[in-house]
Amino acid sequence: MKKVMVATFAGALAFTTYAGTASADHEGREFLVKLTSDEVVNEEMSVESDAWGEAHVKVSEDGDSIEYWLEAEYLEDATDGHLHSGPKGENGPPKELVLFEHDEPMDYHGEVASGTLTEDDLVGELTWEEFSMALVAGEVYIDIHTEEYPDGELRGQLDQYAQDAAMDMPKEMPQTGFGGSSNDSWLTNVWTSITSFFSR
Repeated sequence: MKKVMVATFAGALAFTTYAGTASADHEGREFLVKLTSDEVVNEEMSVESDAWGEAHVKVSEDGDSIEYWLEAEYLEDATDGHLHSGPKGENGPPKELVLFEHDEPMDYHGEVASGTLTEDDLVGELTWEEFSMALVAGEVYIDIHTEEYPDGELRGQLDQYAQDAAMDMPKEMPQTGFGGSSNDSWLTNVWTSITSFFSR
């Protein structure tokens, strides 16, 4: 009986240690995410869109907050955008964190939203630790919903590719907007660097 109890305790301790380590590993991670209609998973209809976008997501060094900038081009009638937990190619729960929400649909050609998210902003069933573990596993994605495609028109995964793309970002970030430029050429230049990276 004692052996079973010891083994059970050891297993629980190992899981707790792993969870703590995985959660801590998300600290300081940075992602540059390409958002396209090709990534959207919709079993009821095919998504055809000229819109595209990108998101810069950065976890604080202490792991307690997430800063984000979201931009899109040719995006029409956008209603909301969320961070969801789920692997690439699969739909996860409705939402974990809200990036933006509108009562009235809006069109975008440039900056869509930016802000800082913390544990208090979680709206799903995951804890901050569980969300952090999903982030480390590459199982978090951004979904932008529109009036025409309420289940998602643009999507992108916060995975290793997005982390590698972030490493290629310019070291000097603009001061407003997507990291925040008010100049459309900033988005175009970064998009060019992203498409070059993903086409390697």
